[in-house]
Amino acid sequence: MILLYGYLFYYIAAAIGISIGYHRYFSHRTFEAHVFFEYIFLFFGLICGGRSLLTWAGVHRMHHMNSDTIHDPHSPTFMGAKKVLLSLWKIKYIPRKHVRDLILNPRVCFFHRYGKYIHIAYAAFILFFGLQALFIFVIFPYIFSWIGFGSLNYFAHRNGKPINIPIANIISVSEGWHLNHHNNPSHYRVHKYDFIGKLIEIFKGKQYV
Repeated sequence: MILLYGYLFYYIAAAIGISIGYHRYFSHRTFEAHVFFEYIFLFFGLICGGRSLLTWAGVHRMHHMNSDTIHDPHSPTFMGAKKVLLSLWKIKYIPRKHVRDLILNPRVCFFHRYGKYIHIAYAAFILFFGLQALFIFVIFPYIFSWIGFGSLNYFAHRNGKPINIPIANIISVSEGWHLNHHNNPSHYRVHKYDFIGKLIEIFKGKQYV
């Protein structure tokens, strides 16, 4: 049962932090949001395995610019299944041009500098409620994110091209429309069943973002 609760919390956290925040808001600037929501995006992105947004967004922008080439940071063709599936790939250098706008954002820089301490403090607070709570709200979200987005990076590229994998939405939180996203990276909604894009539309309509 705690696995199910962990999955449900991960899905909510990753939807807010990774799919909406790290990906569509910060990396691609597909919509505008109030500073308050930036803190929300950064916090939830952090606790479900996104780590520093500067690294996440920088790598993602490099991926789009050099998709499925030797310069793609997590190309399954050049990195291999093990590194991509298990998110074991590493990058030594991110050109400043890929994160120049983000470096100017004080919220982003604050989480970049103090993110690990925020995560540790969060985990310590959750541990106060017991080991089950630690697994549900700290450990499982990190693991699910690691598996989900590692799998997406691997399976959503075939023969040197991005492809759609609808079933991947079960764990990669509405990011399975990968080909559509590559074709239209500036769109916050990339498919009629893209519920994350629909959610952003609803919030924009109510002027929450």
